[in-house]
Amino acid sequence: MVTEFLPLVSKLTRYLGNEINSVHKDLKDVDLTFALAFPDVYEIGMSYVGFQILYDILNKREDIAAERVYTPWVDMENLLRTKGIPLSSLESSLPLKDFDIVGFTLPYELCYTNILNMLDLSGIPFMAKDRDKSWPLIVAGGSCAFNPEPVADFFDAIVLGDGEEVILEVCDCVKDWRKNGGEKEDLYRNLSNIQGIYIPSFFDIRYRTNGTIEEIVPLRENYSTIKKRAVSDLNKVDYPTKLIIPFMKIIHDRASLEIARGCTKGCRFCQAGMTYRPVRERSPETIKKITKRAIEQTGHEEISLLSLNTGDYSCISDLMADLMGRYSEENIAVSLPSLRPETLTPRLIEEIKRVRKTGITIAPEAGTQRLRDTINKGITEEEILATTKNVFAAGWKSIKLYFMIGLPTEKEEDVEGIVELSRKILSCGKGLNSPKNINVSVSTFVPKPQTPFQWESQISLEEIIEKHNLLKSKLSGNRLSLKWQDPKLSILEGIFSKGNRRLSEVLINAQRYGCRLDGWTEHFKYDLWEKAFMDAGLDMDFYNRRKLSYDEALPWDHLDCLVSKEFLASERERGLNAVLTPDCRTEGCTNCGVCDNKNLKLAISGPVLQGKPSEYLNRQQAARSYRKYRLQFSKLDDARFLSHLELINVFSRAVRRAKIPVRYSKGFHPLPRIIFGGALPVGIESLSEYVDIEIEGYRGPDELKDKLDKELPPGLRILNCWEIPLKSNTLSDNIRKIKYIVFPDKQIKTLSPDCDNLKEAVASFLNKDSLFVLQKKRGGIRKVDLRFMVEDVKLRDDLSFEISFKPGMAKDIKPFKLVEHILNLEDNQVKLLRILRAEAG
Repeated sequence: MVTEFLPLVSKLTRYLGNEINSVHKDLKDVDLTFALAFPDVYEIGMSYVGFQILYDILNKREDIAAERVYTPWVDMENLLRTKGIPLSSLESSLPLKDFDIVGFTLPYELCYTNILNMLDLSGIPFMAKDRDKSWPLIVAGGSCAFNPEPVADFFDAIVLGDGEEVILEVCDCVKDWRKNGGEKEDLYRNLSNIQGIYIPSFFDIRYRTNGTIEEIVPLRENYSTIKKRAVSDLNKVDYPTKLIIPFMKIIHDRASLEIARGCTKGCRFCQAGMTYRPVRERSPETIKKITKRAIEQTGHEEISLLSLNTGDYSCISDLMADLMGRYSEENIAVSLPSLRPETLTPRLIEEIKRVRKTGITIAPEAGTQRLRDTINKGITEEEILATTKNVFAAGWKSIKLYFMIGLPTEKEEDVEGIVELSRKILSCGKGLNSPKNINVSVSTFVPKPQTPFQWESQISLEEIIEKHNLLKSKLSGNRLSLKWQDPKLSILEGIFSKGNRRLSEVLINAQRYGCRLDGWTEHFKYDLWEKAFMDAGLDMDFYNRRKLSYDEALPWDHLDCLVSKEFLASERERGLNAVLTPDCRTEGCTNCGVCDNKNLKLAISGPVLQGKPSEYLNRQQAARSYRKYRLQFSKLDDARFLSHLELINVFSRAVRRAKIPVRYSKGFHPLPRIIFGGALPVGIESLSEYVDIEIEGYRGPDELKDKLDKELPPGLRILNCWEIPLKSNTLSDNIRKIKYIVFPDKQIKTLSPDCDNLKEAVASFLNKDSLFVLQKKRGGIRKVDLRFMVEDVKLRDDLSFEISFKPGMAKDIKPFKLVEHILNLEDNQVKLLRILRAEAG
């Protein structure tokens, strides 16, 4: 079991698997096991909405158990390899190779080596042709599935499009195949009858001597093109509200609620804007129901209304007004992702800031009007500046801007335009109360499959660096900050975006040479990638530096996102001539080919129905009274791995789920009045910790204790609760003496040669007059006398002892450091000991 080694790795709550709302089933009671595998670390994967949707859908079936696995960080990977432990699921620690189905998300091209690394850590062969029916079915889906060819040889099946319906059809197909028996080829045939399922081995790819594709040959009759799967009505598919609540801070640490799918703006660089068509909106009433349940079941303090283009949701201002009217009194904020300037109206801005000013991002994409017209962005500089003025006038101190470099037809003046527009936006804040800041983020254009610009080339590495240098020289300081992606990462993304199956050899080489976590700058090794290409005999420039002709066969020509190739070519020509294409939502059909006007068509929601005012609004006029309670709780078992900040988040969200009306602080960012005693070091258990909570109105201590206790994760238990005066001393003032119990039974053999047993080790420490060590503190390193801080060390039995600190001294030293010196152990040995705080008061 990997759990016993968790103290040796960083951010160890990534690997616990017992978060609130995680699903744990007895695997003996289900017919099929499904591992949902995300090829990046936990905090990235837990932010991915599609992953939570599938987890919810699968686990609602009693006969299916879905469990999660993420890419381990480097220290955990090293531990798994050193100890010979296979990569396993979080919920039950079942090795990946023992699941019936392993389903990988394909979110981003730079995750591909992580897929191979996860298979390698699981002992699963990379190539589908090397896996017989004794191995799990390895499937994939996600945004990269519309050109999965670089990884196609690794998968038995790939899902194109929306997964809500097709995922259960795949499960039933596998169940029937297992029940009836048969070979793997029989399963492939059955799966290929499901719309949206691509079986890579049912196609043969033939190449010319120059490396281009001569022909994509279907090997099965009536299986020449795979059409994507699309949900026609989002109101009829389940959306998860019992979202898993992570202990650690994740990238998007909020409840993300998808209000619409698809986009009709038609930006010519945007793959999602083409592949997720048509626009399908959830109704306001459905959204309000989902929001209510999500808040009740998660305790999140922020919800995000998610869509490719949230501002274009047909009644976004009314919806925001309704949600803020319901939840602002509960200090729940509503945030919106990147917005188009013309949709960020003054009314919408006012609604967003009612609780706290969540971040605002505007994406001009290009610095000049000509280039914005080329990409069909459809916004003007005047709209951008007017929106910025409104945002700054409403009190925001900073705005984030997104731009791209390397777009088709880009000239030097277009790059200069990024600087000029950024400065104009900054000037919109002049004359207001406080100085403003502009954070400019620049990415490099990557030609994506299934878009009008799929035939374009990517600019060279040298050109990217040159453009970056220009921007760095003119956008540094003066309240303008610039962020950019490593140019070599962009080059690699461009190669795999439009790559073919020959790249699978490169990926295998790269993984074997040590490439993984390529999206993380500190782990990206471009020299190893160059070697991987060289050893495969492939030219990197062939894949991203060539402009493609219309008559060249594309690696993804047999994969149909329902937008016609003719439409994409037409849009490319319009783009090269800077001609705008109108939005079909308002200007009529543009004949992209997606809608059949029967099952699949534009689905626009109706108006927001105004309900009764929230009960919380009725309290606005009433005078409020507050009470303060002190709670005693224990922190045992896996809960010992929670950091102090994680513990605060756990309690804050538990209070909200328990519907306890906690008091909030005032100011820009209101926080719940939940105050803990001193921070307990990570990895140490405690029989008695304390927290003070201020709430509105009266609650009996027993009621408060019981309600909160039900909402806490395993290892945290409320032991006692009593009311205290509002003006009572803080917890830190009351804690004077601390005692720890140490159980070093696993490490007895590693005691100093001078000590034959635990008794001698303790006596040796007590006989010292002083024991100075260097300890890192804020502001530098200082010398600390460990012996002076300790009041006494007593043996409890042959396998444990207790340490008592002098009053006020415990906060100045970590117990692990003290035990390390008492027992003469290495740092990693001490981390594996059980240490229990037994007394605090």
